[in-house]
Amino acid sequence: MRRIGDAFDTVTAFFGAAVAGVTLFLPITFSSIRDSTPYQISSLINSVPRGAAIGVIVAVAVAVVVGTTARPAVAWVAASFGSVAQLINHIAGRHVSSADMLTTQNYVDSVCAGILLGALGVAVLRKPLPAAGFAIGGVGFFVFSDLAEFLDIDEDPFAVLETPPSWLIGLAMTLLIISTLRNRSSTGEPEPPRMSIELPVAPILAAMVLALVILAVTEWLHRQFTDAPAIDHAVDIGLTAAATVFAATAAAMLLPGRDGCAVYLAVSLTAAADAFGYAVRPGWSVWPLLALTAIGMFAGARRPSVALAIALLTGITVFAIRTPPDSNWVLFSAGSAILALTAGYCCSTARPRYAPSGVLAITALYLPTVITALPDDSKSWQLPDPAAHDSTPGRAALAIVLGSAVGIAVLHHFRPRGGPQPTGSAANAALADA
Repeated sequence: MRRIGDAFDTVTAFFGAAVAGVTLFLPITFSSIRDSTPYQISSLINSVPRGAAIGVIVAVAVAVVVGTTARPAVAWVAASFGSVAQLINHIAGRHVSSADMLTTQNYVDSVCAGILLGALGVAVLRKPLPAAGFAIGGVGFFVFSDLAEFLDIDEDPFAVLETPPSWLIGLAMTLLIISTLRNRSSTGEPEPPRMSIELPVAPILAAMVLALVILAVTEWLHRQFTDAPAIDHAVDIGLTAAATVFAATAAAMLLPGRDGCAVYLAVSLTAAADAFGYAVRPGWSVWPLLALTAIGMFAGARRPSVALAIALLTGITVFAIRTPPDSNWVLFSAGSAILALTAGYCCSTARPRYAPSGVLAITALYLPTVITALPDDSKSWQLPDPAAHDSTPGRAALAIVLGSAVGIAVLHHFRPRGGPQPTGSAANAALADA
C-alpha cells in the first residue's frame, strides 16, 4: 500500500510541478485579450519574466517557512491552497476579466504557482519516486517547448482561452487534495524546540539575489536592443552573461554545502535550452521526450557526474553555435532528445540536500536568460536563409556554461564533501537521490 501511495504522490507531484511551470513560463490569457491594445499586450508579455522572478522568491520563501514545521501534512495543505487559489483566479478571470486586469492576474497566477512549487517541493523531495515526479514536471517545459500543440495553442495565439487551461489546474488540484488527505497524519522526526529567530533566511536571500539580478540585467539588455537595434551589442551581451554567473555564484554561496551546484546547473541548462531554439513539436512527442528525461534522471542517479553534466551542456551550446536555423527535422529531433536526456541528468546530478535549495534550482529554470533578451529572429529554427544563422545565442550560452563550470570548481574547493550540513528541519528535508 505504501508503494501505491508513493506512486500516486509521484503523479501528483508531476502534474503539480507541470502546472506551476506552465504558469511561470506562459502569460495568463483569456478571450478578452482580443480587445486589448498593443500597449496592454506588451505589458502582459513583459509581466512574464517579472512574474517568474516573483514566483521564484515566493516558492523559496514558502519552502523555508513550511520546512521549519517538519510536518509533511502542512506542506501538502499549503500546496493544495496554492492550487485552489490559482483555479479561483482563473475562474474569476474568465467571467470578469478585462484587458486591463490581465497583467495583475498574471502576477497573482505567479504567486499561486510559487506557493504550489515551494510547498510541493518540501512535501515530496524527501522520497525518491515523488521527488522524481516533481523534477520531471519541473523541467518538462524544456521538453514541451512552448506547449503549442499539447495545449491546442494554434498559430493564432489568441485562439487559446487561457494558459494553463482550467482543466489542467483542476486535475492538479484534485490530485493535490487527495494526496493531502492521504498524508494528513504524516509527521517528520521530532526536533527540539527552537526560537523563532532561527528561521533560515539564507535561501530566501539567495532566491532574491538570483531572481532580481537576472531579471534586471536581461531587461536592461532588451532595452539596449530596443533603443539601438542596428549596432553590435557584444559587450552588452557579455556583461549580461557575466552578471548571470555572478548572481548564480552569490546564490550558490548563500546555500549550505554544495547545494549551490544545482543553481549553476539550472542557469546553464536554461541558457543552453534557449540557445538551442524553438520549434513547434507535435503533441504526441511530449511523452517520448518526457520518457527520455526520466531516463536521463535515472542515469544521473546511478552515475552522477557534474563534469559530464557540464560536458553535455557544452555540447548543446556548441550545437547551437554551429547549426543553422534551417537544419532538417531529423537533426532537430536528435537535438531535442539530447536536451531531454541532459535535463534529466542535470536534475539527478545536482542532488541538493536541503529542500529549499532544490526548490530554488527547479524554479530558477523559469527565469529569463540573456538569450531570451535577444531578438526573436535569431532563435526561431524557421529562417529560410542559411546565411541568416546567428551564433550569438549559442556563444552567450556557452559563456554562461563555462562560467558556471568555473564556479562549480571553486564551490567544490571551498565546500569539501562531508562538510557541515543543515540541522533540524533542514536535515529532515534532505532530498532523495533522484
